[in-house]
Amino acid sequence: MNIRPRTLRNPRLWVGWMVLVSGCTAQPPSVATAYNEAPTHAADQQYANLGHQYLLRGSFDLAEVRLQHAIHLNPNLPAAHHDLAVAYGELGNLEAADKEYRIALELLPTDPTVLYHYATLLYNQGRYSEAETRLQAVLATPSAEECAPAYEALGRIALKNQEDSKAEGYFKKTLESAPNSPHSLLALAKINLHKNLLPLAQNYLQRYQSIAHDTPEGLWVGVLLARAQGDDTALAAQSQRLRVKFPDSEEARQLYAERHH
Repeated sequence: MNIRPRTLRNPRLWVGWMVLVSGCTAQPPSVATAYNEAPTHAADQQYANLGHQYLLRGSFDLAEVRLQHAIHLNPNLPAAHHDLAVAYGELGNLEAADKEYRIALELLPTDPTVLYHYATLLYNQGRYSEAETRLQAVLATPSAEECAPAYEALGRIALKNQEDSKAEGYFKKTLESAPNSPHSLLALAKINLHKNLLPLAQNYLQRYQSIAHDTPEGLWVGVLLARAQGDDTALAAQSQRLRVKFPDSEEARQLYAERHH
């Protein structure tokens, strides 16, 4: 399941631009300040600035044109390469996005913003090992001492690899700096439910439900936990909410199938 970006209109990136910037301790000085520190009279920087603004507005096609022009004038603009990679990714040109991320990293090999966004691209293509390598590099940078999105992403990859214990560690690390992360809370509820550690699972699920809107996945975990606990009242409540709020969901269909088996 992907996390919908807050500022980018397309859900291909499971953590969006502003989520990344706010999730790490500090923005990397190179990409984060490139648009503020460069001379404004330089034509290449003016095009890069304009492309950056279009990117933040979600006008990816317009951003693409301006950023391409900036790079044509000056191919050594790492922030422009990074922004163009993001624009390409949002427009579905994944091969071009991959190329631009690699160029940006040639210019700034340890930039956590570039590393993180490149990891999102790799993850969404199922290239989990490569994504994990980039995310570990994010956490090794001095400006990313507390980067909850990177830890959470590593937890997702560990789950994909069926490494629940490893995933649990990453999700707990996420909660140290982002205690209200819905995905990590729900993931830990599921992991502890599978381990039959029901009080822990209940604690994480309650924390999740106190801050998140109902989802089919969250309610289904509630159903499974109530069954494991033998709590008929909670089971009825969770089942009813699932059927009423998400009648066409896979979870609701599974619940219906079980009742009529």
